Amino acid sequence: MAHPQLEIIAAAFEAATHEMAASLVRTAFSPNIKERADCSTAICDAEGRAMSLMTNAPAHLGSTLRMAAAILKRFPAETLQPGDAFLANDPYIVGVTHLNDCTVATPIFHDGRLVAFTAAVAHHSDVGGRVPGSEAGDSVSIFQEGIRVPPVQIYTAGKPRADVLEMFYLNSRMPHYSEGDLMAQMASCSRGTARVQDLFQKYGRETMLTCIEEMLDATERRVRSGIRSVLKEGTYSAVDWLDEDGVTGERVKLAVTVTIKDGHLTFDLSDCSPQLGSGKNVPLTHCYATAYFCLKSVVDPFAPTNEGLYRAVTIIAPEKLVVNPVAPAAVSSRNMTSMILAEAINNALGQAAPTRSVAAGGPGQGCISAGADPHTGRYFINYENLAGGQGARCSADGMDVVMINMTNTSNLPVEAMEMEFPLRIERYELVTDSGGAGTFRGGMGIVRDMRLLADNAGVSLRSSRQKFPAPGMAGGNPGGLGTFIRNPGKADETRLPMTTSGTPFANGDLLRVMSPGGGGYGDPRDRDPAAVKRDLIEGKISNKAARDIYGMSSK
Repeated sequence: MAHPQLEIIAAAFEAATHEMAASLVRTAFSPNIKERADCSTAICDAEGRAMSLMTNAPAHLGSTLRMAAAILKRFPAETLQPGDAFLANDPYIVGVTHLNDCTVATPIFHDGRLVAFTAAVAHHSDVGGRVPGSEAGDSVSIFQEGIRVPPVQIYTAGKPRADVLEMFYLNSRMPHYSEGDLMAQMASCSRGTARVQDLFQKYGRETMLTCIEEMLDATERRVRSGIRSVLKEGTYSAVDWLDEDGVTGERVKLAVTVTIKDGHLTFDLSDCSPQLGSGKNVPLTHCYATAYFCLKSVVDPFAPTNEGLYRAVTIIAPEKLVVNPVAPAAVSSRNMTSMILAEAINNALGQAAPTRSVAAGGPGQGCISAGADPHTGRYFINYENLAGGQGARCSADGMDVVMINMTNTSNLPVEAMEMEFPLRIERYELVTDSGGAGTFRGGMGIVRDMRLLADNAGVSLRSSRQKFPAPGMAGGNPGGLGTFIRNPGKADETRLPMTTSGTPFANGDLLRVMSPGGGGYGDPRDRDPAAVKRDLIEGKISNKAARDIYGMSSK
């Protein structure tokens, strides 16, 4: 029989991580966090097992899998004390997904004994490296991507380690952002620590430890039950393709074989492409995060994200594959690859649960603009992912212009961008016919024109679905492709490569970003005529598409 306080304590952990996340967003300095919410928070037990996770970007889940264990390996539990804080960002040591995802963790004590850890993950705008923003799909080594930080102590008993902090700030092109965001992470962890201490004080150590074990076991039972009820046992395979590897132009294979048996999922990624010579490799912990996300989205979106969920999954990913690179492989642009991996996994899971299947979507297109602000004289870096279209569902249209899969960060409002950076948005609209046609239409992508009003400016771009569109499902058509264009309609109009870093832009140059649409689901000729007419009136499809693809009469 479950402990009578179990639900109360489990809900309190969830509330605490949500409060931590709210604190982080409300106190952060960079637009990337305070506006886009590119951050996550977690509470782990003294062994490092995740008890609660509030993630805006599912990719951040990987940042919590090894952090506490890596800290304890270097700083034994008996040496820790209240007020200590640690910082790390190295994917090969602590499991963060790339160097920008700097993670702060603090130990929590009750009656002088270590009982838990809080963690706050934040995507810092810049951590050094060869290009502004530190993220480039064409980097060939992690040493080009920024400063690598193993678990280091940044606060000792509440006192800052000024030397360590200075070293971290010195490696950023925007140290004022780095400092402000890091202090917001500290505030977030402080909030989580207070909430966990309140729980231990109220219910006592023994009750808390008992409920933690029961909470994790209950999540495991729930997830396994969901797998049994939703997914048909068997083995299912799927393949999808990343446009190119960022260096040679060769396409990248993302393949998965899912075996479902007795409430457990085994994801075999052995048939994926070998490790790449670029920043599009996916660290192993990011692959775990991708698998957990896909499991939740198909089986039980409202299941708690904790160690109990992880127990229902096994990952097979041999070393030296794109999904399990070894150091010093570059990984900064890993999220584009994991987006396509997620589509392959969702495809395979959809075969096991046809009533929950979803066509492939159009991932956001990554754009980092940087340069000198002529008005302030200060260097700026603007990090964005411009949303594409969700794939059509088996019973509904895909959502238009939405972050899918491993990225769930918000759109940076135009007003906030233009106030913060020397940029001007001159066009921002849906792309007609970009959603794949089908009985249910794929979500639409967008086109956005951004003019750089900066000196010594440049952009770094990364993408997917610019060569291989999001495929439709069950007879649906593929979604539209994405593209990058400099100075469209001018004499020097140029289509930019799918992956580029530090491409120079003159003051006044314009960048057009077009994001890809999602694939359609089902035969377009079976689409409800009223839905076709509505799409036509709203400009989501053209007259030609209505006539030639959907078979709509001109009468």
